[in-house]
Amino acid sequence: MSRTFAGATAVVTGAASGIGAEIARQLAAQGAFVLATDVSEEPLHAVVDEIKRAGGAARAMRVDVAERADVQDAVDEVVAEFGRLDYMVNNAGVGIFGEVEAVTLDEADLTVNVNLRGVLNGVGIAYRQMLKQGFGHIISTASAAGLVPVPLQVHYTATKHAVVGLHKALALEAEANGIRTTVFCPAWVESGMFDTAKLHGSMSVPDPRKVVPVKPMPTDEAVRRLLDGVRRGRRFVITPFYGRLGWWLERLSPVLSHQLHRVMLREVRKRTERARSRT
Repeated sequence: MSRTFAGATAVVTGAASGIGAEIARQLAAQGAFVLATDVSEEPLHAVVDEIKRAGGAARAMRVDVAERADVQDAVDEVVAEFGRLDYMVNNAGVGIFGEVEAVTLDEADLTVNVNLRGVLNGVGIAYRQMLKQGFGHIISTASAAGLVPVPLQVHYTATKHAVVGLHKALALEAEANGIRTTVFCPAWVESGMFDTAKLHGSMSVPDPRKVVPVKPMPTDEAVRRLLDGVRRGRRFVITPFYGRLGWWLERLSPVLSHQLHRVMLREVRKRTERARSRT
């Protein structure tokens, strides 16, 4: 059964930019109250101001998802005001890309703390509240990198695979308690990810968009597809089509998938060398 967002309440993490900001905008535009959270306060307030100017209901709150108390405070604030939490959107994430040896162990720790521990915090805290209510919907942004092996994104891929696995198991428990779950697995989206990511090795070029051999998807369209899937109760939302193709190939023939991603790695490195030779 399809649901509506009108009158709903939502916490959205990582809402200062990219996919998170667009999720906050579209939820608010459809009548939800959104508590938009992030560690980057100035751009977060800009997003909330934009939502309010458009007639939506939103509030900004600084939240570091790796800090359990911060996430708890965000959920408590919504529940204190409205008596319930309808949607928890675990979207906050970091991207640190490049060869394994080029990514420091501290950067690997940061990736795990935000991309995985942040989701575990969001799921654990929201789920307990939703159990009390008897309803709710938990949404987490993973990635196509949570479904297939992506070279030059080893640590990122590890955390996103973990988020997908978390949701597969969570769905089995949650459905018996009236709680829905959705894991969002977009491939490359025009979200500005490369503007905020740390880039090393083969990814450290002036414009990394030019070395990725796939076409990006507009952020607003990706989020529309996500929210349509949430309304319909989809457990997975994988987009665009080449993300779904990659997922099927990985499931049907891991060997062929491995070979395909070897080819992609070679192509990225060729494009990197061409880009560097022009500078």
